[in-house]
Formats: sequence, C-alpha cells, structure tokens
Amino acid sequence: MDSKLADLYQQISARGQAAIENNALEFDQYLGTNRADDRWGLTLLGHLPAHINRNISFVLQQAKTLEPDQYYNPAVDRHVTIMDIVGAQAGQVFTRSQFSDYEHLLQSILVDCAPVHWHFSGLMVSPGALMVKGDYSPALTQLRLKLRQAIPAANLPLAERYPTISGHVTIARFTHRLSHPHAFLRLIQENQTLAFGSFAMSAMDLVVHDWYNRRIKMSQQISLMG
Repeated sequence: MDSKLADLYQQISARGQAAIENNALEFDQYLGTNRADDRWGLTLLGHLPAHINRNISFVLQQAKTLEPDQYYNPAVDRHVTIMDIVGAQAGQVFTRSQFSDYEHLLQSILVDCAPVHWHFSGLMVSPGALMVKGDYSPALTQLRLKLRQAIPAANLPLAERYPTISGHVTIARFTHRLSHPHAFLRLIQENQTLAFGSFAMSAMDLVVHDWYNRRIKMSQQISLMG
C-alpha cells in the first residue's frame, strides 16, 4: 500500500478509536432522526463484487449482534467513491443536459484508462463511521488526475468536498451511543488486517444520488478500456 494512503488510514483509525474510548462519536444527523435529507451530488463510483460484499456482511453480522441500533449499509448501497465530482448539498439539482455533459466527457477519458485492481483488507473506524480499507493500483491515481485536469478544462464545475486519495468503503454509520464500546472496539482491532478479497474494476458508474447512495436519480455505467 502506498505510504500516503497507509498514513491516511492510520490517521482515520486513530481518531475513530479515540472517539470510541472517549465517548465522543459523531452521530449522523439524518439517519438517527426523522430529519428530511435532500442532499444530492454527482459522483463517479465503483461497485463491489458479490464475494467482497458477502465477506463484509459476515463481519457486519458480528457488529450488529453487539450494536443492533446503529445504521448498517445494505450491500446494494455499498460502493467505492472514485470522485465526488460535485459534492452533495441540500437542494442541489442536476438537469439531464448537465448530466449528459459530464457523461460524454468521462466516457472520452475512461475509454483510455486501464481497469483498477483492488484489494480490500481490514476494518477501520472514524468518529462517524465504520469502514473497510481499500488498496488500489496506480491506475486509479492516474484516472483521478486526468479527471481533475479535464473537467475544469471543459468548463464544467468540479466541486469535490476534498481531493481524496482514499479507497475505503463505508459499511456502517453511528446514530446512537455504543452500548458495548469496548467490545465494539475489540472487534475492529481484531479485524484490522482481515482480507475481504480482490478484484479488477473494469467499469464505473456516474450517478446523481443522495448522500448514502440509497436513492439514485440518474445513472450511467462507463467502461474502462485502456
């Protein structure tokens, strides 16, 4: 794993474990309440194959046994964020024409990009979520760089929440205080290197979706052919 990516995951894990130990978790303001969520964004994302989702679900079952009141992402919603092209914001609207402009540009770029090879291994926790760590081939770094150059050059808005280098998958979000914080933390620590599987990602989806990827308004799959 690249040292910058390893350092990022270590920093996230340190903050998350400290939050559990100090009873300072950040609870989701939407999932834990009846507050309406109208945050919409434009994202390029990748889906997980069945064998990795199956292995994640097995570990999540153990977490649910300890903490049944938290929010656990269903397999159909789990994904890797390749890029938050326009970060989700309340009330944000995308027209079909705007979506098509991004779609055509990304198709012209991804057709020359090589498939991304992934390996998912180990749990980590942030103050707000439980995640699986993903390691990826240099093809993803090159793809992200191309997008960050090409989108503004095409006079299309690029409004990432932050220019991520991560390859994680969010699998649970905290909505309440933990009932068994020490046991939950032990579960995470015991699975810091657990292998979930590897695969080659040869297609990605451009989507207009909500914050959790539960609702999708527009979607187009784009193949990587390089």
